[in-house]
Amino acid sequence: MSISESGWGLIAVAATAFFMVTMRAMIKELKAAGEQRRTPVQQTEQGGRTSYAVALVLAAVVLLATRLGSEPASVFLFLYSVAFAAIPIALYPVRGRLIEASIAQRQNPDLKIKTDRLMTAWIIGFLSLVCLGATLVLMGTEYGTGT
Repeated sequence: MSISESGWGLIAVAATAFFMVTMRAMIKELKAAGEQRRTPVQQTEQGGRTSYAVALVLAAVVLLATRLGSEPASVFLFLYSVAFAAIPIALYPVRGRLIEASIAQRQNPDLKIKTDRLMTAWIIGFLSLVCLGATLVLMGTEYGTGT
């Protein structure tokens, strides 16, 4: 059974909502950890709202742009949904390490936030597997067979 283009549109909207909610939760977790350690959070509440709004506007522009083309949007919406769902999932297991790096950077502003090898390997490895999986799925469809 095939998913209609409007179905993929709804899936893409749900993936965007998942991305926005989970990233917002991770940012709140970062702020809570900073407050718990009495480390001032540098970002203002207005700056947080602005970046959140910009991300929503960019996602809306990308989703609306799929409607302008003459090609069926289902492939693009599939890839968009996979990407928007995969990013928070990739960051979730290493969020503690990201929080530690951010707190260390706030305590010493000259220190740059860097990921350690484990974080880098996890994020790159996970996202690479997601890309490979999405490619294999697309190869099994009419877009992958060239017909």
